[in-house]
Amino acid sequence: MTNDNDCLKIKADLDKNPAGTEAKIAHHRHIERHGRYVAIPGDKSHTRIFVRDGENPDKRIAAYLEKIKNRAQRWN
Repeated sequence: MTNDNDCLKIKADLDKNPAGTEAKIAHHRHIERHGRYVAIPGDKSHTRIFVRDGENPDKRIAAYLEKIKNRAQRWN
C-alpha cells in the first residue's frame, strides 16, 4: 500500500534531469488527487480553474474573475 506522501519524497537524478521534472510531475499528480478543475461559466475560451476539495467553487470563480478584471493591461 502506498502513501500519498511517497510520491512527494521522490528525488530526481540531477545528472539525468536537472530541472527535477519527475518530482514536479509527481507533486502535481498528488495535488490533482485532492481537487478538481471547474469551468468558468460564460467564458468563451473555456477557461478552467483548479478548486481543492473542501473549497467553495463559486467563491474561487468570483475571486478569479475579480483578479482578471483588476489586472493591469499588458498590451496595447
